[in-house]
Amino acid sequence: MEWHMKELCRVIKYALDTQNIGLKLKPEDDDNKLWELKSYSDADFAGDKETHISVTGYVVYFMNVPVCWHSRGQKSVTLSTTEAEYVACSEVVKEVLFILQLLRDQQVKLQLPIHVHVDNIGAIFLAENQNSSDRTNT
Repeated sequence: MEWHMKELCRVIKYALDTQNIGLKLKPEDDDNKLWELKSYSDADFAGDKETHISVTGYVVYFMNVPVCWHSRGQKSVTLSTTEAEYVACSEVVKEVLFILQLLRDQQVKLQLPIHVHVDNIGAIFLAENQNSSDRTNT
C-alpha cells in the first residue's frame, strides 16, 4: 500500500510539473497549393499466435499533421500477407473517404488523387486492378 501511494504522488508531481508542456503540431501551409490528405497502412499477418488474427494499423495525415490513426486486430482470419495488407488498405480507405466527405462539407479544396501508401505489391495490385478471379474473391 505504501508503494502505491508513493507512485501516485510521483504521477501527481509529474502532472503538475509538466502542465504547460505539450505537443505542438504545425501544418505545412503553402498558399499556392491545394490542401493535402495522405495515409499509410500496414498489417502484421497472423500476429496473434493464439487466434492467428492479423493486426491492422494506419495513420491519416492532413497537411502533414496526423489527424487519425488506429491499430487493432482484424475482424477475420486472413490467409496470406497480401490479404492482410489488402484488408488494412480497405480500412484506411474507409477512413479517408469519411474525412474527405467532412472536408468537402466544409468546402475545403483537396489535392487529388489522395495517396494511400501500402507496402505490399500484391495488395497494391489488387487495389489498382478491377479484375477478379475465384482466387481473389473480390
